Amino acid sequence: MRNVLIAAIAALTFVPLTAQEPSANDLMAKVGAYAAAYGEKSAVVVAQETYTQQVTVEGAADVVRPIKLVAEFAIVKLQGGGWTGFRDVVEYNGEKVQDRRDRLVSLLTSSSASISEATRIANESARFNIGPISRNFNTPTAALFFFLPENLERFAFTKKGSKTIDGIKTIEIAYKETKLPTLVTTRSGRNVPLEGSLWVTEDGTVIRTRMHMEKFADLQAAPDQAAPRIAAPTNAASNNGGRAGGGGPNVPAMDTRPIDSSADIEVTYKKPDGIDLWLPSQMTELYEGPIQSMRIRPTSGRTVTKATYANFKQFGASGKIIAQQ
Repeated sequence: MRNVLIAAIAALTFVPLTAQEPSANDLMAKVGAYAAAYGEKSAVVVAQETYTQQVTVEGAADVVRPIKLVAEFAIVKLQGGGWTGFRDVVEYNGEKVQDRRDRLVSLLTSSSASISEATRIANESARFNIGPISRNFNTPTAALFFFLPENLERFAFTKKGSKTIDGIKTIEIAYKETKLPTLVTTRSGRNVPLEGSLWVTEDGTVIRTRMHMEKFADLQAAPDQAAPRIAAPTNAASNNGGRAGGGGPNVPAMDTRPIDSSADIEVTYKKPDGIDLWLPSQMTELYEGPIQSMRIRPTSGRTVTKATYANFKQFGASGKIIAQQ
């Protein structure tokens, strides 16, 4: 009996310990480091973006004609650290936009690169968006930027399980912004909490993002006055014009009542051949909000979009191509 007991104790001492799974906060610390270093491996990465947008109006027999945009989308390493992203539309429904091809690339790879000029180009490109909600935050890397290390304490994180995406095992982490003021506000300053999910690997690499917002716009008084503000310089260029109460004799007063609006944006990342960086592969969006038509009473509208990314080129600090897909 004594020999049996000793054998049982010996067997117990050799049972391997199971590694403790990382918590949501542990994983997000890795995501924060990943987001901070994103784009560090090159000066500029540029892709061709093919972007379709289609609007439907509740109660209308016809559908607003869909549009197809072709743009250059660039991820840029900034002086002093950090990164950002810009879009420059070069083609609208098959028609070339004059003097736009390679404009963004030439600007960002020149020795006198101007981020303020790139921001102006990105804001200018936002005018091609259609639908009930004016917006300029619809760049594929927007959600990733929100999870820099200094922003992590603004969110509550929850692990939701695992999912295989394009053959890669990921962990879903749900997030909800809890700290005020929020990273995104309406033009009148009202808080817009972010929520959604990230799908990440155990080392913090982000494979997919999903972002959701509610009531993120003000009632429009001019074509561009529903766009939200983003709290800090980001890859979704902030639209800073207009103030409550009007901005002068030529600027209409802004109606700051909230719009019953919603946005869902999902982006999937892949690593192109020859480039050691996970880059946007596809973005899908759904925007809903009130829309005004001359033929029908005010009603709700829906914008559905899809963007795909290809023909990646990686530029070094000298402005020369060092890798391409």
